[in-house]
Amino acid sequence: MEADAGGLATGAITVHLTNKEKQAIIFGVKIGIPNYGYLKDARMNKDTMALVDTGATCSSISQRFAVNAKLRTFKRTKIHGFDGTSIVPIYIVDILLPSGILFTNVQVAQFKTNLDFDCIIGMDILRKGDMALTNAKDEMVFTFRIPPAETHIDFVEEKSKL
Repeated sequence: MEADAGGLATGAITVHLTNKEKQAIIFGVKIGIPNYGYLKDARMNKDTMALVDTGATCSSISQRFAVNAKLRTFKRTKIHGFDGTSIVPIYIVDILLPSGILFTNVQVAQFKTNLDFDCIIGMDILRKGDMALTNAKDEMVFTFRIPPAETHIDFVEEKSKL
């Protein structure tokens, strides 16, 4: 991970998705969890898979991951999910994306689903950078960068210049 002049994290990731994977954007991340009983800032990193979800207001951790990692509840909150409204635990973790893009002290809600991923990357993280999903030559590619660029990608404007 690099830092810009203001000390903010910078970096980029690109994920190439196969035909089988084109249903969802899922890739490996590391979750930094508190190492209770050691120094306050000590973290243990656990590898897991994460889903990119632009419909999720906040990032989340599965109940399975929270139990296995012995996460401690920070607080509880009401969330509105695809299966209705519920009160869920909130945990504080670090999320390390590929290429070293680190988000520290992220408040993540717990979700109950038992799928192929244990982390949801929500808009609380995605809005801090730029992302694109392209489908050139029948290959789906997701890319994300932080910090965001100074200009926008505008396909309408690009098309009008042709």
